Amino acid sequence: MNMKLKIPTIDIKKYGGKEVAILNGKVIFAGKSLPDVIKILKKKMPAQPLREVTFLRVPESLMVIYHV
Repeated sequence: MNMKLKIPTIDIKKYGGKEVAILNGKVIFAGKSLPDVIKILKKKMPAQPLREVTFLRVPESLMVIYHV
């Protein structure tokens, strides 16, 4: 399956240094660690398959990330 990722513009001030879960081009949950974010996701959206969610670690400072 060749899927184009929809990565939103992420606010470094709000999410810097955190793990975020992205679904349909929006940040849906954030936490200090990936296990924390997955736990929140499973609790609030138990039917949501994890394979449909993109997980990212947001850098603490501004940098450019290229995705090809």
